[in-house]
Amino acid sequence: MNKIVTLILTLALLSGAACLGQAQRPADLKYPPLQYEPPDPAACRTTFAGGLRGYIQEDHSLPVVSLTALANFGDAYVPKDKAGLGAVMSRTLITGGTATREGDAIEERIDFLGGSLSFNVGERTSSLTLWVLRKDLDEGLALFFDVLRHPEFRDVPLGLAKARLIEQLRQANDQPSEVLSREYDKLLYGDHPLTWRPTKATYEAVTAAELKAFHGKYFVPGNIILAAAGDFKAADLKAAVERHAAGWTGAAVAAPAIPREFAPPEPGVYFVQKAINQGYINLGHLGIEESNPDYYAVQVMNFILGGGSFTSRITTKVRSDEGLAYNTGSRFTYRWGFPGTFSGYVQTKSETVGYAISLIQAEFNRIRKEPVSDAELETAVNFYLESFSSVFESPMNTMNTFADMELTGKPMDYYKKYRDHIRAVTKERVREVANRYIHPDGMAILIVGDWAPCNAGGAQWPGPLDKLGKIHKVPLADPMTGEVTP
Repeated sequence: MNKIVTLILTLALLSGAACLGQAQRPADLKYPPLQYEPPDPAACRTTFAGGLRGYIQEDHSLPVVSLTALANFGDAYVPKDKAGLGAVMSRTLITGGTATREGDAIEERIDFLGGSLSFNVGERTSSLTLWVLRKDLDEGLALFFDVLRHPEFRDVPLGLAKARLIEQLRQANDQPSEVLSREYDKLLYGDHPLTWRPTKATYEAVTAAELKAFHGKYFVPGNIILAAAGDFKAADLKAAVERHAAGWTGAAVAAPAIPREFAPPEPGVYFVQKAINQGYINLGHLGIEESNPDYYAVQVMNFILGGGSFTSRITTKVRSDEGLAYNTGSRFTYRWGFPGTFSGYVQTKSETVGYAISLIQAEFNRIRKEPVSDAELETAVNFYLESFSSVFESPMNTMNTFADMELTGKPMDYYKKYRDHIRAVTKERVREVANRYIHPDGMAILIVGDWAPCNAGGAQWPGPLDKLGKIHKVPLADPMTGEVTP
């Protein structure tokens, strides 16, 4: 027995020594190239009776099933005087019950089955999602399609939902980060469906009849794409869906005409007064749409500039070198059908607000004037190549991705070509798109903070803030009424 133990220990030591001989340091470790090919959307796509489309993938690893109905409807489709209707619908599609079921009964039954059923209305898309055990799929589908097709929006849950949403309005101006995000959008997009916000009056104006009218118009087979993955046979699921969708009709609905032109704000400093000891800052302008051919080069450029966490230039300069902020960087946001926003952002002490802004501005100018290094480009490109497969980390993620691609009009070979587009980005392209899409002289600088210490600055950058541009004081609207007090 002792000889066997000795032999095992000896082999272990020899193995460890061999490993150490191969790699003395983490930098010496070598890995084979990552090989991954995304699935073909066409292989997963199916159509159902009545015009309903879907993406289905069998996954027998666990005895569960996930199903999502993705609809072309969102808050941006609602008139200004009904702002908040989407939020009310989010809270009442299930709780408001159906023609044959009370909302409480639906929720209690889903809980009893150990499953989940949820609904959400976003900016331009809505989703109803079911998760159940395989053995409960038939009952889960019955509940899912009853809610999807026959919501009742009963008075009691409707009133409760509106009361809770109105109460939440009271906190709308409490969080500086939320104020910054909301006011930055208003600054760049102006008075637009993308920036309309609910008030007490608009919430109260939402009726069950209006909810049913919007639901009846947009929640029809031609306007919805299903995504499903789980422990089923595809043919069986398709038959079950068609059974529950029998008699359901309706063609695709054109989205309402929404303006796509935006007047840029006057460059300068826009200041929102809040008695806090830090400044929350965005500086930038409108960005690009995801359909822009330069999207891939912009992604790589922004990773180097400020989107690459600890490897990015802004984070290195503002956080690591100067110690001014924990949260800083740059971002391009994207919206379906509209240009997103570009911003450098930072949260820092009041006295270093101006200094932090000046450092970010310097990085904006540097990436436009100086070529990025080989190492910076390699790190950025590799990040997107090596994180590419995360989009498909589960069968349900994959089906949801394909459904979203079709709904938003992306080409079906989008992901097949994605990595080639990223690999094609060069140092010259990075500099080109930086000059094309970053405009230091046309930026709005939005600051949420305490005016006096922010304006005074500090030893590294003494104020006043008007050295950064014309000062515009931005009063906050009363979230309950939407009215601004000068």
